[in-house]
This record gives sequence, C-alpha cells and structure tokens, in this order.
Amino acid sequence: MRTEAEAASELLGSLNMHLKRGQVAYDNYITSGKKFLYAKILKNNNERIRQLIMTQGHCLPPKQQTDAIDLVAHIDIWDVLWEDLSSDKVHGLNDEFSFENVATFPKESVASLITYYSTIISQ
Repeated sequence: MRTEAEAASELLGSLNMHLKRGQVAYDNYITSGKKFLYAKILKNNNERIRQLIMTQGHCLPPKQQTDAIDLVAHIDIWDVLWEDLSSDKVHGLNDEFSFENVATFPKESVASLITYYSTIISQ
C-alpha cells in the first residue's frame, strides 16, 4: 500500500508535467498571436489538471489541497469563458481566440505545490 507521501508525490509529479506542458502551450499561444490551435491544447491540458486534482487531490495535506483548489477554481472560470467564446462560431485552428479572464493564474499556489513536491521527492 502506498504511503500518503508516495500518493502525493505521484499526483504532484503528474501535475508538474501538466504544468510544464501548459506553459509551453501558453508560450506558443502568446507568440503565435493567440491562435485557436494553442487555446485547444491549453483547454485539453486544463481539463487533465482539473481531473487529476479532483480525483487525487485528497492525497494532499490540507494546505496543498487549498493550493490545488485555487488552481481548479482558475481553470473552472477559464473553462466557462472558453466555452462561451467557442460556442459563438466555428473557429479555424489559425484563428485568433482570446477572452478576458479576471481570475488570474494562481502563481503563488502553484509555486507552493511545486515547492512541496520538491521537498517530498528529495526526502
């Protein structure tokens, strides 16, 4: 049976990879002029992050659960805005696709999660 630390490490290791993938997609989104292609990749990545946290987040200590929920809350708002804009018309992969999001990316919460992950894998 896995320990709590092992379960948290597995979750956070997967989350870390998704965050890295998301950063690459976001950088490409910005440098490409906000093309729909990269917005779709971000959406897919965000859905995977949300699923990962909502199915395995209980393995985290309370502080890290709060940080993880901060990320999910951002993704929830982002997803609703994405769906609203994408339903307006059919978008080509090279079309510009952008919207305002008042729920900014929770950098501090994500940094806290990654710091915690670094701590548990170095033990």
